[in-house]
Amino acid sequence: MLRSPIFTWSEMEILYVFLHCVIMADSLVARCIYSGKGYMIPLNQSMSYSDLYEDIFRTFQFLPSDVIELQYSVPGCEVCFLRNDRDFQMLFCAARIHKLDCVEISVLKIGGSCSRTCSVDSCLAVIDEDDYLGEAFRTEVHKTYLSDGWSSYIHHVGEKFHGVADLREKLRKYAIAVGFEFVFLRNDLDRIHAVSTNVGTEGCDWHLCALSSSANGCLYITELNNIHTCKGVVRTQKHKLLGSRVVKTCIAADVTYNLSLKPREIMSKFKSTYGFDISYKVALKAKHRAKEAIYGSDADSFSKLSWYKEAVLQSNPGSSFVLEVDPSTNHFQRLFVAYGGCVEGFQFCLPVLYVDGPFGKSIYKGQILSATGRNGNQGFYPLAICFCDSETDANWTFFFKHLKSLLEPQGRVITFISDRGTGLLSAFDKVFAGHPHLFCYKHLVANLAGKYRGKGNSVLIEDVKQRFFKVAYSSTEKEYRFNLRLLRAVGGADIIDHFLAEILVEIWCRAFYTSCRYGIMANGIAESFNSWIAIERLMPVYCMLDQTRIKQMELMGERRDEAQHWTT
Repeated sequence: MLRSPIFTWSEMEILYVFLHCVIMADSLVARCIYSGKGYMIPLNQSMSYSDLYEDIFRTFQFLPSDVIELQYSVPGCEVCFLRNDRDFQMLFCAARIHKLDCVEISVLKIGGSCSRTCSVDSCLAVIDEDDYLGEAFRTEVHKTYLSDGWSSYIHHVGEKFHGVADLREKLRKYAIAVGFEFVFLRNDLDRIHAVSTNVGTEGCDWHLCALSSSANGCLYITELNNIHTCKGVVRTQKHKLLGSRVVKTCIAADVTYNLSLKPREIMSKFKSTYGFDISYKVALKAKHRAKEAIYGSDADSFSKLSWYKEAVLQSNPGSSFVLEVDPSTNHFQRLFVAYGGCVEGFQFCLPVLYVDGPFGKSIYKGQILSATGRNGNQGFYPLAICFCDSETDANWTFFFKHLKSLLEPQGRVITFISDRGTGLLSAFDKVFAGHPHLFCYKHLVANLAGKYRGKGNSVLIEDVKQRFFKVAYSSTEKEYRFNLRLLRAVGGADIIDHFLAEILVEIWCRAFYTSCRYGIMANGIAESFNSWIAIERLMPVYCMLDQTRIKQMELMGERRDEAQHWTT
């Protein structure tokens, strides 16, 4: 190899890399790690994903048939995938946001050829010799987990961490992956000193010291003895340090995409993805921590309602937002909100409102009273909601009173349909006296079926349901009396008569209803709205209101775009 008069070729190469990183404004250094080995490579936005992939593939000497996956992490996101050019550009965006000058890329081998296979037909079949062996003699296949890269988190003096939380998190994951335990002798914001738990019993000298830099606030490892002299340093499927704080960082992305994720689903996915067993309690607490990190705490959410009320009234003219608190303690009691655009649009919907009160699913539970309309295209139309502690006469009266103030200026007679919720009937009669009010047929059927609990089999209950269906849908008084006689014969006169005596026939039977019913027999529109906000019901109250508002805006925009293509 030719040499320069001044520098060796290796020195020239180092100088070129240094100058290249200084000149390029959007450049950073990547540390590529695979099986405990690694190398440094400068990256810039003029490169492509395939350039990086080929360089890593060549440097680690993978076989042509091997398949690898690239991952990196940034503060707040444990696993970020590198799979295409878009992901490669997002790497630079993340580095710019978090002010990173170096990023660690984990290389995982996820597939490849097997030297023990032979092809019977080059395209049709592959036979593995393990297929002819018993379970005890088959070759164990090593599975790759996302936690495999944890063992490379702590490796040399001078290693940089973005704050004390970053170091604590990576130190815990490193100990879990390697298979040992440690304790903090110093655990301050500017100083960390950790030693092995076996330092007193077995004299293990593993220890780590890190100090914070006043220049950038980062922590740097100043002292590290990464050699264990104690026994039992081995990775196991369970670990004491694998608590909710560690699990939270691993499932944050999953919780973001699916807030209804169940703890047992988290346990199963964590086992298959990271290779560790966690308890139900840890999974549940980890989900709550991840949810709080994404949406904020439920307690703090109530303190934002005053600001949210002002923002709604200023930015949405014609809106109604009523917030009530206990005057003596200033604690939240209930709120009512209806957006101006929804109120104005309701006058073009059918004069029908479906009223229901599904329960909230956040830490403080609560009840979400709702009034949902139906547009001319048979779709639901959210009008107003009320968040309160439970279904009571006072809360329903509060809801109906403010709902009435919105409906009266429109000058229409509204038909209401409900499921006879607790406190609803008395509140409705006080506020909307004289307005048509229907009972949901499906809820009445469920209530009637409950009368036969322990008194009949499933065949009898289904027969009673079918007979009651015919009674409710009777179009004439003669048809009603005929179907009622058959229902009493099947279900027993005592049970049927006692049940029907509790409700007026004009409210649930088509033959006796005199006002406009619009073909409505069930409260299905309200159930559709409840399912539509199923995820939002899991959120703190502030996020629930805002996310519901966003969904309403998106729904109205989609329907507007759809209507522009109508021809009739």
